[in-house]
Amino acid sequence: MQILVFKEGKAHSLSAPSAEGGFSLIEMLLVLTVVAILLTVAVLAIPNHDERNWRNNLDQLVASLNAAQDESQTTGIPMRVDINESGWRFSKSDPMAQAKDSNQPPTFIPDAYKAQVWSKAVIIEPLQLNLGAEYVAEVLRTPIQQEKRSATLIRSSDGHFNWSSP
Repeated sequence: MQILVFKEGKAHSLSAPSAEGGFSLIEMLLVLTVVAILLTVAVLAIPNHDERNWRNNLDQLVASLNAAQDESQTTGIPMRVDINESGWRFSKSDPMAQAKDSNQPPTFIPDAYKAQVWSKAVIIEPLQLNLGAEYVAEVLRTPIQQEKRSATLIRSSDGHFNWSSP
């Protein structure tokens, strides 16, 4: 910035003391505050994949169990399911019936009965169920835990499955 001073009829320019180039403390604090707010919003927007995988595993297990239960009742061929800490798998309980109907597909929905693994390790008492071959007299509740999450696998008295979380 220049200032013009007139002395004795002549214009002289005086330079104002120049400040060092850069940002002031207030400007830096303002920028840091804006960046912190943006990072907070970004972190909150990132989905929790572990929670979503946990719920997807439970939904997949329940859907497979219900499909197997319905198929077993429809075909009259019992189906066994083993659920443990590593995952779950289905098998036909009557291999003779499966061998007799070799020209028929083994299940209505073969992909639904492939062996599955949990997305992360779980704690569950090993459970073996015979679907379609047993009368369900009372509700079955099986707790499942994964890290800080927990759920209960429920088999209702009509034989269908669902899960609940506290």
